[in-house]
Amino acid sequence: MKYCYYRIYQLIKKVKTNDTPAFSALLLLVLVQTINIATVLSLFRYFTKIEFVKHNIVIGGLAISFIFLGVEFKVLFGKINGICKKYENETKAERQKGSIYVISYILLSLIFLFVVGETLV
Repeated sequence: MKYCYYRIYQLIKKVKTNDTPAFSALLLLVLVQTINIATVLSLFRYFTKIEFVKHNIVIGGLAISFIFLGVEFKVLFGKINGICKKYENETKAERQKGSIYVISYILLSLIFLFVVGETLV
């Protein structure tokens, strides 16, 4: 996840109106992780035929998101300079490949959520 955070950070840092690229990258990473967990839980619900109360789903989803945010904040956010130093010697080809992987990861996570959500309704 460190490399993913670094790539997202580098991409967001290019946006001139963004004053906090490190925090924005952290929020985007946590959002994608939450989307992936929601997808897995939807599949679990579908295959086990267990019904959840919507109220519990919302509270559970928010709890999981805040837990991820807290863990990622502690692990990644405060160490952005060290993470940048670790990956700053990337070649241009490695950087492009990494950016393609991260953008693909984000887009595929969203697409998979909508495909799973569409088939489970």
